[in-house]
Amino acid sequence: MLLRLGILALCSIPAAECADWITFQDPIEHAFTLEVPKGWTVKGGLFRLGYSDYRPMVDLNSPDGKADIRFGDVGIPTYFLPNRLHDQEGSTVDLGAQAQLTVARYRQGNEYAALYARVRFREACPALTPEPVTGPAPISATPEEASVKQSSIGEASYVCGGTRTAYVYARTARYEAFWQVHTLASFVAPREQAAAARAIVGRCAMSFKFTDSFIQAQKRLDEEALVYQRERQEARRRALAQQVAQFEMRMLAMQGQVAAFERGQARQSGQAESWGNILTGLTPTTDPLGNPRSVWTGSKDGYWIDGKGNVLNSNSSPGPGWQRLKITQ
Repeated sequence: MLLRLGILALCSIPAAECADWITFQDPIEHAFTLEVPKGWTVKGGLFRLGYSDYRPMVDLNSPDGKADIRFGDVGIPTYFLPNRLHDQEGSTVDLGAQAQLTVARYRQGNEYAALYARVRFREACPALTPEPVTGPAPISATPEEASVKQSSIGEASYVCGGTRTAYVYARTARYEAFWQVHTLASFVAPREQAAAARAIVGRCAMSFKFTDSFIQAQKRLDEEALVYQRERQEARRRALAQQVAQFEMRMLAMQGQVAAFERGQARQSGQAESWGNILTGLTPTTDPLGNPRSVWTGSKDGYWIDGKGNVLNSNSSPGPGWQRLKITQ
């Protein structure tokens, strides 16, 4: 899970012209490769939480420890569009060993980038001041598949604590009943290294590639997932088939590995919150009756609930009938 690539000096700007690059391969399933600058510390891989729920994530840290670049995020799920059966944002649609989805309305790329930035840089940046994004995006847009109903690219850039730049690139895509963050890249770096960090983001993204063996294996897993769901539905009347039960045990083991990875990252950054909450944009709260309730993270300080279960994010009470939710993180 951790790969040390030697200790060399930072590449000069622009970093994309640097000759010292090395190929990093996912150490878990050998699912993907990408080029990374030699001398940087690289960790991550492909984390699988279900048949169809796989999440690539790679963290790169510069030799001087001042720049951090991230591709993907293990805490970002597939989002299920609200419907009459699942209308509460922040709730979970449990598909067992196939996938875990979070209920949320579709977010445009700009909105998602800004939302992600607030939680991604919460510990690193004591103050985030929005600034205009200058120049072209570091990642080139590619055509979406035919089943995508809507897609959007967005960027967000901030002055971080006065001396650093924090940046997020997000590409979201909406399907018939769910939506995903197809591309997510972010970095925080000293302002004099921001141009280099952007160039590295572009070079790494351009070189990212899923392996042919993974593509074929994932196709088989997606087919097995359909069989699994039928088995799972029938399991209401009988026990799960042995092979399905075994697969679920493997997925639980992988979820344990993800949890361990999250705890390690939290210790390194001093975070106390669970990545399962902060990186999906969720804030855990308790309602006036003491029941736990996760709500979508907002920009205001307080969360309020009415008698119908509606939640508003506001600094002050929205009016009569609204009660304050207690933030538990």
